[in-house]
Amino acid sequence: MFSFIINGCSSNNQQQGQEQQSSQENKKDSDKLKKIETNVESMIAMLSGIPNKPEEEQEEEQEGGQQQGSQQQSQQTGQQGNQQSSQQATQQPKGLLQPKPEVNWEEALKSVEKTHTQWNDYAAQAAKDGISKNNIDAFSTALNELTNHIGAKDRAQSMLASNILYLHLTNFWTLYDSKIPPDLKKLKYYIRNVMYYSDMSEWPKAESNFNLCGNLFESIRATTVKDQQEAINKVDFSIQELKRVVMHKNAPLIKLKGKLALDNILSLEKELESGNQG
Repeated sequence: MFSFIINGCSSNNQQQGQEQQSSQENKKDSDKLKKIETNVESMIAMLSGIPNKPEEEQEEEQEGGQQQGSQQQSQQTGQQGNQQSSQQATQQPKGLLQPKPEVNWEEALKSVEKTHTQWNDYAAQAAKDGISKNNIDAFSTALNELTNHIGAKDRAQSMLASNILYLHLTNFWTLYDSKIPPDLKKLKYYIRNVMYYSDMSEWPKAESNFNLCGNLFESIRATTVKDQQEAINKVDFSIQELKRVVMHKNAPLIKLKGKLALDNILSLEKELESGNQG
């Protein structure tokens, strides 16, 4: 009996140890995926000229930059310093209703090269974790296509390709523990496509992506717990606002309303990650 109890305890402890090790490895691998996702979203922002941060965070960063600029300016003397300060002020990012800022293609190439390196580090583990060969091949193909578009300095195709790359990543997340549902990430993909296609005046594609966006949101809302009801209502309202301007084919307002919808989704994601309740 004692032998049975000891062996039983040993077996349970071994199983718990394996589960803990598996959980730690899972977390490590999802961290690799998160790094790729973060870099891809940075590329999307760089190529589209639309920040991937809520307006509040942008304002905080701008205030910090202005304070740093003021300190630097106080250390400068003479007319040359004033001219440099004036040039820096004119290079500040413009609002969403203004023409898109130019793409720094050199930085875009560096960013996509970084994604290749990250992907090389993660791909074998992705297959080991159970991600299908089709999904792995699709991401690899999309990454190569994005690299070619960036190399050709084709902004429109680069924006669409970077967003497609992001979409493939959402399929990977279904195999990892994440507080953010993959469908919520896919919702961002469709909203961005609405913005991109409207900017290109490709209205059938813009409307088609909005319809997919609306259908996806309904399934997300159906599975949302009461604790996130206020945040989900904000997303709902912003999508309804986006719908109105899509119906009127108003590209500048679609960009503005789309960005507000993305900001509300980011807020919901942060709430889910932090575990905050309503």
